[in-house]
Amino acid sequence: MKFWTNIKWRRLFRSLHRDIGYFFAGLSCLYALSGVLLNIKTEGEDPAYSEIKINKNIPLNYTSQELKDNWIINLPEAPAITHVIVTDKNYRLYVKGGMGQYNPKTGFVSMHVYKEIGAIKFINDIHYNQGKRFTWLVNAFAISLLFLAISGIFIVKGKNGFKKRGVWMVVGGILLPIVLYYT
Repeated sequence: MKFWTNIKWRRLFRSLHRDIGYFFAGLSCLYALSGVLLNIKTEGEDPAYSEIKINKNIPLNYTSQELKDNWIINLPEAPAITHVIVTDKNYRLYVKGGMGQYNPKTGFVSMHVYKEIGAIKFINDIHYNQGKRFTWLVNAFAISLLFLAISGIFIVKGKNGFKKRGVWMVVGGILLPIVLYYT
């Protein structure tokens, strides 16, 4: 009797395939969602952050210290200033999560602030493996996907089994990315 036709192995594979599949179903959804978000993002934009633009006129001729002291009064919607660099014509402003500039001659403040979208940031951190915190989880997930792929071959028998139909689907799954890569 062949290994893959043995009823005990088939039953074991089916049970493990089911339980491991259930266990990693949530992580599969997170990776799928993150992959879609990363694929549709445009050049230079991260879907884990929303951009807030602030353009406002405030009083003219502030010194850097006056700008810091009156910041909350003039721009209550903006984050607090962390650093000001005085250049020839403008002040470069650094705030938590963004930066901008102030023109003391016109009183115009222009800022870009990036606000983190927590759930998307979390999903992307797992996908990118930020800080290598998820290395063990990603490796376990990859090994489980390999097991699910291989065990799935032995679960179904008959006309829809691996030898009749499955082999062509597996070959197709291998050839498709190869063809797309070289075209």
